[in-house]
Amino acid sequence: MERPQIFYEVHSNLPREGPGDNESTDRAFKSLKNLPVKPRILDIGCGPGMQTIELAKLSSGQIEALDIHQPFLDQLNLSAKKEGLSDRIRTAKGDMFNLKYEKESFDLVWCEGAIFVIGFLKGLTEWRPLLAKMGILSFPSNLG
Repeated sequence: MERPQIFYEVHSNLPREGPGDNESTDRAFKSLKNLPVKPRILDIGCGPGMQTIELAKLSSGQIEALDIHQPFLDQLNLSAKKEGLSDRIRTAKGDMFNLKYEKESFDLVWCEGAIFVIGFLKGLTEWRPLLAKMGILSFPSNLG
């Protein structure tokens, strides 16, 4: 579901699409228990990817960063290259309302501050099947 153009105009050239900072992402990620050493992570609604970069630094995993707006993904690709993380971050243009991933594809589904777009209950219901056994859904709000 594409957002109105004004949304992208207001949000263009921001390092992050919501409240919070890297310390908040760090705190939320470190609170997770029993992740594999190299988790398969899906970052839904990644925006320009400030938290995606931080997740890559915090984990040894592979990250699929999904957003509907290509300029955000382009910005994330540039950041990943600059940080030397391009080999672990793959961007994908897609809609959180219509995910095209196999069941049990991820150890962690991360959606930092964007689940409101689809709705909390709908997000839980539709994204849960994407998790491997003992996988984790994480929706940090980064509000403090």
